[in-house]
Amino acid sequence: MERIKIKIFYLIKGIENEQTSLFIPQNDFLIVKIFIIDDDKQITTMLSKFFNYKGFEVVITNDPTEGVIKIRREHFDVILLDINMPVVSGFGVIELLAGANILKDQNVFMFSGLTPPEIQLKNLLRRDGVNGFLKKPIGPDEILTAITS
Repeated sequence: MERIKIKIFYLIKGIENEQTSLFIPQNDFLIVKIFIIDDDKQITTMLSKFFNYKGFEVVITNDPTEGVIKIRREHFDVILLDINMPVVSGFGVIELLAGANILKDQNVFMFSGLTPPEIQLKNLLRRDGVNGFLKKPIGPDEILTAITS
C-alpha cells in the first residue's frame, strides 16, 4: 500500500519544528500506531478509547520504564509522553532513548500539567525526535490536531 507523508508543523513559544513522519495511506484509512506513556490510568484509558475510535492502533503503558523497553523493541509512529511521572520522568525517558541512540528516530509529543521553564522547553524541543509540547488539560481532539496537522 502506497503512503503519502503528512507535514507536521509546530510553532511553540517561537520555536519552529518540522517533521514529516506520519503517514496516511491513499485509501484514506489512518494506520498510525500511537504509544501513550502516562502514569495516570484514567488518561491512558480515555486517550486509548478515543484514538481507537478514530481508527488508530494504540498501545499504552503506565510505567515509563516499560515504555522505554517497548520503544526499543517496536516502532511507533507517534509517542505521547507525560513529563511528570514517578520513578522515571518524561525527561528521563528522553535521556534513556537518547542514550540508546534511538531518540532521533522517534516522533515524541510531550505533555504535562506544568509547563517546564522556557529554557528547558526550548532545549527539549531542539532535540531530534521531540516534536511538540502540549499543555494539560488538553482534549483528545486537540491532541489529534497537534499530531496530524
